[in-house]
Amino acid sequence: MYDVVRGAAGMSWMFGDRGARMIWGGGGDRPPPVMSAVDIFLKDLGIVRSEAKAARSPVPLAAAAFQQFVAARGLGLGREDDSRVVKAYEAVTGVTVGGKKGGGEYSAPASAQDGTSSGTVVEPQDVTVVGIGAMGGGIARALLRADATKTVCGYDRSDSLASSFLEEAKEAGKARGNEVPRRLDEAVTNETDSVILVLVNERQCEEVCFGGQADDNLLSLMKSGSCVILCSTVTATWAKRAAERFAARGIRFVDCPISGGPARAKTGELTMMASGDDDSMARAVPLLNAAGRDVHVIPGGAGFGSTVKMVHQLLAGVHVVCAAEALALSAKTGIDPRQMYGIVNGAAGASWMFADRGGRMIAAGEPDVMSAVDIFVKDLDIVLSEAAALGCPVPIASAALQQFISAQGMGLGRKDDSQVIRVYEQITGVSAGR
Repeated sequence: MYDVVRGAAGMSWMFGDRGARMIWGGGGDRPPPVMSAVDIFLKDLGIVRSEAKAARSPVPLAAAAFQQFVAARGLGLGREDDSRVVKAYEAVTGVTVGGKKGGGEYSAPASAQDGTSSGTVVEPQDVTVVGIGAMGGGIARALLRADATKTVCGYDRSDSLASSFLEEAKEAGKARGNEVPRRLDEAVTNETDSVILVLVNERQCEEVCFGGQADDNLLSLMKSGSCVILCSTVTATWAKRAAERFAARGIRFVDCPISGGPARAKTGELTMMASGDDDSMARAVPLLNAAGRDVHVIPGGAGFGSTVKMVHQLLAGVHVVCAAEALALSAKTGIDPRQMYGIVNGAAGASWMFADRGGRMIAAGEPDVMSAVDIFVKDLDIVLSEAAALGCPVPIASAALQQFISAQGMGLGRKDDSQVIRVYEQITGVSAGR
C-alpha cells in the first residue's frame, strides 16, 4: 500500500516520512526514534483549534486528527514519535500495521512492467473501451499508440465523444469499422478480446456488465476467453462478485482501479492497481502497461485492487479537504492564501493534492472540472462503508465526506472537487483567492 500511494495522488510528505516509520519503526520490534513527539502535535493542533475558534473558521478535519493524538497519549505514547499515533487505530482494530511480528523484510509484489507477473506472450488485441470521458478517453488514446492493440473501439453514451474518437482511431489505423457504435452489441463483438470499463460508479458497471436486455450486457456478449478490465472505483465486494459471474462463463476479469487524473491518462502515465488470477492478468498486462506508468500487481485476486483504491481514496479525499481547510483558515486569519500555498508546498505539510487542488482553489475564476465533487462523495462513502464492515474507524475520512456532502448541498456536485473550499468560504465569509 505504501508503494502504491507514493506514486499516486494520495501522496504527501508526511505519508512518505511518517508512513515509513509506522510500517518499519526502528527495525525489528524497536519503536522509531523520536523525531517529533505525539505531545508536540497535541500542542500544535490545540493551537489550531483555539485560533480557528477565535477566527470563527471551522476545522473539522484538524479537530478529528487532534482526537486521535489524544487517544495516542491516552495509550501512554505522548513522548513517543508522532508516527505512533497509528497505535490508536491498532488498539481498536486488533491489527498491526507494521507487518510481521518481530520485524521482517518487506518484499514488493512483482510489477507488471518487470514482466514477472506472467511469462505468457499475448498477441495484439481488439479492445473496446466503455466510457471514453476524461479518464477513459485518455486510456483509449494511449492504447491507439500501443503495440499491444490491433484495433481500439471507443463506446460512450455521448455521440460526440464516440465520433471524435472514431476519427482518431481511423487516423491511427486502428478503427474497427467505419460507423460509430451506438449500442453495446455494436461495440462488443465476437472479435473483441478485451473490454476496459471506465465508468462513473458501481451502478453503471452493474448495468453494463449484467443489466439491460439479454443481449445487451457484457456477460452475454463477450466470448469465452476474453477479458474484462474494470478501471472504475467500486466496492471490493462488487468486484469479487463480478469476477465470479464472469468466470462462470469462461470470461477473464481483472480488477484494476486507476489514479492520476485526465492529464496522466492522456500520456499513458496512470497509477494502476491490478488484481486477478494469473490467466486474466496475462491478458491484461500488455494493455495496462500501455496506459499506466506505475502498474502495481496486487496479490489476492479480484477485489484487492479495489481495496487498495479505497484506501488510496481515503488519503486523496482527506487531502483535498485539508487543503481547503488550511487555505480558508489562512484567509480568515488575514494571511494571503497565495503566500500560504507557496510556504506549504515547500514544507512538511505538502501533499500532491494540496499542490494540485490548492492551486485551483486560489486561482482566479472557476476551474475546469477535472474530477467532480460528486466523485469524492461516492468514493469516500465507499471508504466509510467498507471500513464499517471491517470494524475500522476512519474519523478524518468521515469528516472529509461531510464537507463534500455540504458542497453537494450547495449545488456544487458537478463542479471541480477543489470547489469544496466554497463550503468554508460560505461559513467564514472570506474568499481564499477567486
